[in-house]
Amino acid sequence: MPFDAQALFASLVEKERIKGHHSPEGRAIRTLSRALSGWSGGNLSARDVLGLCDQAVADWLKARLKRSPWSAEPRPVLLALALEHGWFGREEALRLQEIHRLCAETRAAQATSGSAVEAALEFCIDLIEKHW
Repeated sequence: MPFDAQALFASLVEKERIKGHHSPEGRAIRTLSRALSGWSGGNLSARDVLGLCDQAVADWLKARLKRSPWSAEPRPVLLALALEHGWFGREEALRLQEIHRLCAETRAAQATSGSAVEAALEFCIDLIEKHW
């Protein structure tokens, strides 16, 4: 299925209107919506979008785990705790690690394909929406 940023964004805006943005999920979706809007408008780079995906998921996990937003807990610890709580499975945790790796590679000036960025963005949105 092709990436339809406008339809996805419209869906997120409607869900945010109905469900609000004050929960950890709502705040993460708001960040991901901004990433989606910036990507589809050509205002954000692959590096920016992957960084926002990575940060939105980290912030969501910290909020769900009742950690400080400034907590420096490593990503593997957050993912392991989320797995223990049953918030997602091993495959999803591996996909989140892959997104984190892509983000780091993109920061190191390695090119990332547009389809990889779009897939990461869709995955993060879908994962958070399951809990919203």
